[in-house]
Amino acid sequence: MEILEKKIKFLSWFRWMGLGPAIIIYLAAYGVFNRWICLILFAAFSLGFYNICNSERKKILCDNIVGDIRKALNRVGQNHAVFELKSMKIGIVVRVYLIRARQKSPVCNKAVVESISNGWYRPYICATQIVDLDSENDIREAQDVLNEDLLKDIQERIAKEKGKRE
Repeated sequence: MEILEKKIKFLSWFRWMGLGPAIIIYLAAYGVFNRWICLILFAAFSLGFYNICNSERKKILCDNIVGDIRKALNRVGQNHAVFELKSMKIGIVVRVYLIRARQKSPVCNKAVVESISNGWYRPYICATQIVDLDSENDIREAQDVLNEDLLKDIQERIAKEKGKRE
């Protein structure tokens, strides 16, 4: 996993390297086009390069998070689960919808938490939500409840941070 962690760090750093070629594009186009067109070219290249690197970074992170959790769940005998990863400014929210885990639910919860706690990607995760459902049709309702819980949790964190500052 060390290689993937290095890739993530490299992409985090490399996404800012798009400014160099963007400046070159701006300078090369400055004499040919109006200034505002050159600025648009500069911004388009910079943002495009940044977004490409950032999306690859997120893809690597999410693929590895899901892969590790899936392996952990398979080890405890839970083969049916749906994963949802939400990327936010504060980090990634990992949601695991266990389908018909029933009695295995506590063991599955422990496996997911251990998998995330031991993963190299732990610093990138801000919240983990795990729920056991009867079928995949119940996911929409569960999302609404989990979204409310997540909002309350974020509001509590903000309130605690305000309290520490004052």
